[in-house]
Amino acid sequence: MYSKETEQYITSEFPLLNGICYLDHAGATLYAKSQMNAVHKELNESVFGNPHSLSISSKHTTDVIDQVRYRILKHFHTNPDDYCVIFTSGATAALKLVAESFNWKNGNPEESTRSTDNSVSPGQEINLENNLDISPKESCNCVFKAPLLKAPNREKGGTLVYLQDNHTSVLGIRELAAQKGACVHCMPHDFAFNTLGRNESLPQIHSDTTKTNSLFVYPAQCNFSGVKYPLSWVSKVQSGLMSCNNAECCYNTKWYCCLDAASFVSTNDLDLSVVKPDFVCISFYKMFGFPTGLGALLVRNSSAHTLKRNYFGGGTVQISLSTEMFYVPRYSISERFEDGTVSFLSIVALRHGFDTLQSLTGGMVNVALHTLFLSRYVHHSLLLMHHGNGNPAVVLYCDTDYEDFLTQGNIVNFNLLRSNGEYIGFAEVLHMANLYGIHLRTGCFCNPGACQRHLNLTVNDLKGHYEVGHVCGDEMDLIEGRPTGSVRISFGYMSTKHDADKFLDMITSCFIDAPLLMHVPQWWPYFRRTYREKFNMKKLKNGIYPSTSNTGTDFKTENYNTVVIKDQTFDIRKINALTEEIEINEVKDKFKLSNDEILSAKAKQSLNISSKEDQVHYDSVKNKESYHLSNIFLYPVKSCGPMTVENWEINSRGLKYDREWMIVNSSGVALTQKQETKLCLIMPKIDLENQNLILEYNGTSPISVPLNHPHFDHKNDREASLCESKVCGDYIQGWDCGDDVAVWLCNTLDRDGLRLLQQGNIKPRNNKYKSKNMKKDLPQAEISLANQSQFLLLNSASVHWLKEQLMDKSLTTENLIRRFRCNFLVEGINAFEEENWIKVRIGNVELQVEGPCTRCQMVCIDQETGGRSKEPLRSLSAAFHGKMRFGMYLQHQGQGRRSISVGDPVIITL
Repeated sequence: MYSKETEQYITSEFPLLNGICYLDHAGATLYAKSQMNAVHKELNESVFGNPHSLSISSKHTTDVIDQVRYRILKHFHTNPDDYCVIFTSGATAALKLVAESFNWKNGNPEESTRSTDNSVSPGQEINLENNLDISPKESCNCVFKAPLLKAPNREKGGTLVYLQDNHTSVLGIRELAAQKGACVHCMPHDFAFNTLGRNESLPQIHSDTTKTNSLFVYPAQCNFSGVKYPLSWVSKVQSGLMSCNNAECCYNTKWYCCLDAASFVSTNDLDLSVVKPDFVCISFYKMFGFPTGLGALLVRNSSAHTLKRNYFGGGTVQISLSTEMFYVPRYSISERFEDGTVSFLSIVALRHGFDTLQSLTGGMVNVALHTLFLSRYVHHSLLLMHHGNGNPAVVLYCDTDYEDFLTQGNIVNFNLLRSNGEYIGFAEVLHMANLYGIHLRTGCFCNPGACQRHLNLTVNDLKGHYEVGHVCGDEMDLIEGRPTGSVRISFGYMSTKHDADKFLDMITSCFIDAPLLMHVPQWWPYFRRTYREKFNMKKLKNGIYPSTSNTGTDFKTENYNTVVIKDQTFDIRKINALTEEIEINEVKDKFKLSNDEILSAKAKQSLNISSKEDQVHYDSVKNKESYHLSNIFLYPVKSCGPMTVENWEINSRGLKYDREWMIVNSSGVALTQKQETKLCLIMPKIDLENQNLILEYNGTSPISVPLNHPHFDHKNDREASLCESKVCGDYIQGWDCGDDVAVWLCNTLDRDGLRLLQQGNIKPRNNKYKSKNMKKDLPQAEISLANQSQFLLLNSASVHWLKEQLMDKSLTTENLIRRFRCNFLVEGINAFEEENWIKVRIGNVELQVEGPCTRCQMVCIDQETGGRSKEPLRSLSAAFHGKMRFGMYLQHQGQGRRSISVGDPVIITL
């Protein structure tokens, strides 16, 4: 833990974090105030020319770039005699460069470039006969016996081996490797430790006698669980541990090692004077936040000859002829691989990032310790949490016990459980975190192998998820009750214990059924001992491993040993003490179970929330003559308050003037209640008589703008501004409504740079909702600035049912209706009957039912006050088993204008 003075100093460098709890440092860390000031100062005071020119400014740029290369090597404890720096757009580009350039045939630069396209186009059906077989049906006789991925029609080359836990960017290497004749293996987690954890090694075969080159790629730190894989594996691979006299693909080959260090170097010290991979891939924004889009491939000079190029770009050659197939590459390995002009202004900014990192933290060992203590504090707190009925509240996806900074990094990965044992989807956790101002990440984090391993998913499970529509990066968090991904938090050097406590408070307040119970789960001792055996750890002394206690850094850790949650205090050091009291054989006999198996064995007790299916009886439908429309709401300005009407016109976009305006910030991005809850207190009104939109807010004078905004500003004798923004992925063109309303909005919301835009007619938007009920020949409806569809319908009975399930009984039915922001409220219908509808006619308006509306944290914003709460999202998710759906989307099927009125009969087609 930093000293109090250091923590205050670091906190002062990040004023942008005021009110924000940022816990996604594994995704991107943040830049400091002094760092950006230094960058701006240098750019404002110096002229930097293109480094390919010979002017004074260009020579200055070249000199600065060279200095930055030296600074990078110095940071990693090496020098230009051993390593060179090739700038890339990031770690992914660095990995791609290795994939494209690595020579799998030693001494034979004329590699086969036979094309074997193994990609799958979007929407294309997967045909395993035309793709690499990823099932581990074959295995070579190598010492590690890793599953062999068959490479069709391959020519003889070396071998590519990568860990199952590698990032997607590493998996992409196999496609090019297979095309060039390499044998491809995926090494599972346990195989890696069983093979590379051994102490013996084979003598390295001399390169002048080998026929092929082979490559082992692994992460220094897993970006899923934060486990740090042993760096000692590098030399073991290079010494020939993977060579096997009985396997053709691994015999007579020279092994090289590529280290994916992008996650590791963000909070750890990589010493290349001790560990010497042949290739190291990094991204700088993960280290100090700025600049983005810049990374590097560090190449060991003695291994540079293995990289061969078939392409050359500007600045990479000594001579090239346009009339003949002739060129000579640059001698320097960096110049040879940096195509075109490097991002020199971003490179200039790097040294200020290194300076700031050193001045604020005192070195990367301090960062590693600080982030481990925070991760340990949160991990152990989650480990202890149980619901009031005794069932666990958290499933942790970990590979270590979080006690040693040499094996564990800055990441905690988990899923949550309800008190009845059901999983809580990660989307629900994400929405609640957003509500609390906590920034975290969910999904599989571009690491499908680690995700599959920790979630106990089979290959068939994953393919089945894809077949039902789940793809990387979506919010389909549960399929048949099982998670498709998880929740990840990660700490940076500027993170504080306050961040950790705020996160834990959100978990206990929103997801624990009281009373909170804190105790060590029974499976933990066996897990911990297994981890220590895997990493060949020494026995603990006072709960601290020797490597943590002998860092030479004076860290104060007492504040990280005591957890105080809901007036309960627990010393997390007792976790280690309790573990030591249990005999290993007893634990093995009792807990030979995976996390999922342990959870399934728990006694399952029902929540105090009834399931929807138990409450609804469709055979007791009331008299259908009583079905009627009770309320009409429109929302002229997106994300602002509603306007209630008795009757209203329907046009080609839906309710006329519904969501026709939106407020954008200084970047042109639409402002919603997710960023500014006070929007719900702005009450728009449509004045049809005077053809004005009127905006009202308590305590301020109202302001009005014309309904049909003129394309010419007569007041200032100029053309009105046509602006662009984005709504749900669609680019929107709209007319700026002028300075007067912009000033009113800025003053009302206390934000600078706000503008009011009215949707234009230049490029119409189409309905975003994809429904199985919609006929293929039915044209897509045009929509306004709504997120998904033209209309949203609520059933009053469904709202009443949900109200009865809420733990917070203070919420009224009217308050709930406003939170769900519907257009139509219908009465006289049984709860949830609307989910069976196919078509509905309200008055003389024909409407197609598209499907249910998936809810987010917006429903947790009180539309009357702008305050936030955990309800109704928590009860909604619990009642629907993680499917946060409420209300139905509708589309107008008719042509021309129609009108709709309160009291209109509702006629249903099932």
